[in-house]
Amino acid sequence: MANVVRIAQFFYLVDTNNNRYAFQNYFINDKKRIGSTVYTFAPFRAEGTVSNLTGDNALLQVLFPAEDFSIALAEQADGNRLTRLTFTTQWLNASDAMVRPPYEERYVGIGASISETTLELRFRSAMDSVGAQFPARTMTLQNVGPLPINSQVSFQ
Repeated sequence: MANVVRIAQFFYLVDTNNNRYAFQNYFINDKKRIGSTVYTFAPFRAEGTVSNLTGDNALLQVLFPAEDFSIALAEQADGNRLTRLTFTTQWLNASDAMVRPPYEERYVGIGASISETTLELRFRSAMDSVGAQFPARTMTLQNVGPLPINSQVSFQ
């Protein structure tokens, strides 16, 4: 039998009013508990996480069908503005038991859009890298102490 990759995703959202939403997209008509959180089934798909050399925020879109529950989620969460998402990916074995530690990412909500068939929740990564505009600091003996001097470290 060929190895089959099975992946369950867990969506845990906290809005600005501290309302909490927990969904998973693998175990149909079932609830799964991770820690103290119970995740109910909801059909959703995640796409769009990217990284680049300039360190821009990674973007994530979570797509739900435009159904009553997902529209209510977006309305109650103020259009997904400043929500906090913990998105967990869990690998499963052939008997659907969770294996390996899960992969967890954190995002901040930046908006939502809706069409006739789809609700899109947009997020950016919660951590931002330091860019070139970050103020540089000159190393001196007063702020770093004694340093070995070589071709990569010099004092001004």
